[in-house]
Amino acid sequence: MTPSRTALFGLLLGLVGSARADTAPRVLVVHLPPMSSPVNAPIELEAMLDTPFAETLAVRWRSIGDAAWHDVAFERSSAGGWFATLPPSRAPGVEYYIFGRVAAAGAEVLHFASADAPHVVRVDPSIVDRLETIDRERLGDRRNQISLEVVGHNFGNRFDLPDRFVRAELGYTHRLLRTLHHISFGFGSIGGKTPLVSAGDGVAEGKSLRYGYGEVRIRAHPSVFFDARASLGVSHEGFDQGVRGVVTFGKPWRSSLSVGGEYLGDVGPSAWIRLQWDTAPPLLMGASIVRTDLPGAVIDSAGLYLGYDVAYTIARRFTVRGQLSYGSRDGAAHLGGGLGTALDF
Repeated sequence: MTPSRTALFGLLLGLVGSARADTAPRVLVVHLPPMSSPVNAPIELEAMLDTPFAETLAVRWRSIGDAAWHDVAFERSSAGGWFATLPPSRAPGVEYYIFGRVAAAGAEVLHFASADAPHVVRVDPSIVDRLETIDRERLGDRRNQISLEVVGHNFGNRFDLPDRFVRAELGYTHRLLRTLHHISFGFGSIGGKTPLVSAGDGVAEGKSLRYGYGEVRIRAHPSVFFDARASLGVSHEGFDQGVRGVVTFGKPWRSSLSVGGEYLGDVGPSAWIRLQWDTAPPLLMGASIVRTDLPGAVIDSAGLYLGYDVAYTIARRFTVRGQLSYGSRDGAAHLGGGLGTALDF
């Protein structure tokens, strides 16, 4: 890699000899040391020698924090200079020094830095590496979570017919904290009743769905996340499948805005917008607008309710969550709500 121009002031002009100074030639080595390197990129070192064949030039390097040194010989370039390539290294960087071997004496001659005072090349971590480090500190390196959530809403009906649903999900999440932020899988159940006809003598039909799901979260940007889910199960009609997608602007564990949608074949689609804020720690609060056909509405699909939820985390490990909702589909608005819990480990 091309060294920083500021390193010109650190130009090393070494004029040394071997242990037998009276017989060995004197070698002048010019080297511009790099100060930093991108992550996952090889580190290229360049040098100029006035008497190239008087010594065998090499670089001795190691990753910062390692005990063992590694040697890499300099090679002649087509342009007439000499170069050595260090392999890509992890943050925080590598340290090295340059020496020559005098064939006649068999001794090593230092030309730049030393084992006691090596030159440091800082390797800057990628944004993904930095975000992973921040997340691991935030979570106390707890990468797994088991969660249980139950929510429901009673839409009511102007003819006093049952129109309600209850949904429960048990899930496991493993956090990778990289671009693929986490993966989840779990099981869910949806049950409820909805009117078949809008009339005083109408009846309500029971509907249900039992399903399993898999989900991934992608961190497309430090403050943009995409969730994608696929599910497969059995409903009151037979085999059923579903998909779900959510985009979150901001941090899902802090203030953020989420827009999502879900389609479950035999129990209908849902869509929502949710605003979350963390301005009253340790509480994490959210407000949402949900439009849903659950549990498979027939006479009117325009079920709409407002939700407000509060989450509280105990000892950064155990989270409890409560929700209250208010809305209607065909008639006056009614209440709903939910409870949830999660354990990080």
